[in-house]
Amino acid sequence: MDYFGKKNLLELLKNEEAPAVSIYLPTERASTGWEANRLRFRAALGRARQLLEAGHRPGDIASVMSRLNPLVNDQDFWLYQADGLALFASPGLRRTYRLPVEFEEIVVVGPSFHTRPLVELLQTPDRFWLLAVSQNEVRLWQGTPRGVTLVDLAGVPKSLRDAVGAQVERDTLSFHSTSARSGPVFHGFGVGKDDSKPELERFFRQVDAGLRELLGHDTAPLILAAVEYYHPIYRSISRLDNLAPEGIQGNVSSWSEERLHEAAWPIVERHAERKIRLARELWESAFKQEKTEADLSAAARLAVGGRVRLLMTERGRRIWGRLDRTTGVVDVLHASGKKDGNTVELLDELAETVILRGGDALVLPGERMPTDTGVAAVLR
Repeated sequence: MDYFGKKNLLELLKNEEAPAVSIYLPTERASTGWEANRLRFRAALGRARQLLEAGHRPGDIASVMSRLNPLVNDQDFWLYQADGLALFASPGLRRTYRLPVEFEEIVVVGPSFHTRPLVELLQTPDRFWLLAVSQNEVRLWQGTPRGVTLVDLAGVPKSLRDAVGAQVERDTLSFHSTSARSGPVFHGFGVGKDDSKPELERFFRQVDAGLRELLGHDTAPLILAAVEYYHPIYRSISRLDNLAPEGIQGNVSSWSEERLHEAAWPIVERHAERKIRLARELWESAFKQEKTEADLSAAARLAVGGRVRLLMTERGRRIWGRLDRTTGVVDVLHASGKKDGNTVELLDELAETVILRGGDALVLPGERMPTDTGVAAVLR
């Protein structure tokens, strides 16, 4: 699976080249489904061309399509998919993300990328990371209510030997784990369990630094899965803001993804409920101080001015129209209106605007929203 985080979202949000094509597809993970995935994409590509031809210059159309067309026959790409695929193309950019989300199939052409499904992915309160650390392997999964999906790791040592192997070999030490509930025992020159702690700290610092670089300021909780001995050591050195206070204790190297998700999910549920509760408490406190807004047009003007501290929007709700990102003026497109290449999903645009100006965005189920308008903004 591909990593997608806030820095990737910001890259999409800052794209100023038009036309911008956004394609979301549900995909099959099994390699036997690669042809169905490819054909689904080819059909979406045809819809994208129709939308482009409705209002854009031939040169711009050719530039965008030249970035997307090569994927049609890239069998290696289609063989390895997750639950959903998000693709973006403009005259100067193409990005593809295979993610653990079963996206609704949608094709959007507009002046900017349609990122609401990804904003939802990043801001949903029940998204999480699961980090498994052992002497011989470091693995990271991204989790959703559906399950966990392994993420390609880069910049992170894959084992203790990767991190401290040179010194260990120089000191003619070898190591092994005596049980699932103990730390590593080093043999040679009388070195014992307590003496392994400095090496573990070096290892964990490198893992932690790599994760900070990868995850950036991601707010989804990261759950540590490791033998009991490792937990206090890792927590003592970690600088990750999102390291969950609860973890999974034990050797999980042989666990299935289903078992990992089952062990992590109660921790995630408690974290998600706490996050929603705090957001609603913040709304209620701000409401008493008259520092909230539930009207879409008013919230848009405040967001453009950098006045929104926290934006809550309703999951699954769509309001199409146009937003002037300079003035905040909103033109809502009613159901009888006709969408064109300059039409955007307004809740998407509003969340993007808030994030670009340093605010936070949270997507909630309708029954947990403090308003019935689909929008709830807490002001600075």
